[in-house]
Amino acid sequence: LKLDGEDVEPSQKTKEICVRGQSSQVVSIGTKALKVGDVNISASLEISNFGDCQADKAANNGFVDRLERPLLVKPEGIPVEKVESDMVCHKDDKAQTITMDKLQLPDQVVEDSARMLTFVSGDV
Repeated sequence: LKLDGEDVEPSQKTKEICVRGQSSQVVSIGTKALKVGDVNISASLEISNFGDCQADKAANNGFVDRLERPLLVKPEGIPVEKVESDMVCHKDDKAQTITMDKLQLPDQVVEDSARMLTFVSGDV
């Protein structure tokens, strides 16, 4: 079994497993995502003889199957929300410009997880 992906870091890239005919086996390999969002991961499996594990039919040796799937990786941790509000009262018909302060992020932020939303409402 072999795991691949540009944006993933498996605890081990390859693993030898022995699955006899008419049987199945579940294999788990710890994997760390290197970015937030859609991440492609692929797993490939090759039939081969090794050690005490012999394929039932020698003709199956070298057969390879590959599966690739996208995974949605979400940020971890506790969401932090900061709300700022400001009220502007127009005393005349002149247009006014409102400037917002720069968004200050904490020291430890999951990469690509920062978001900023701005809502403006008014009474006409």
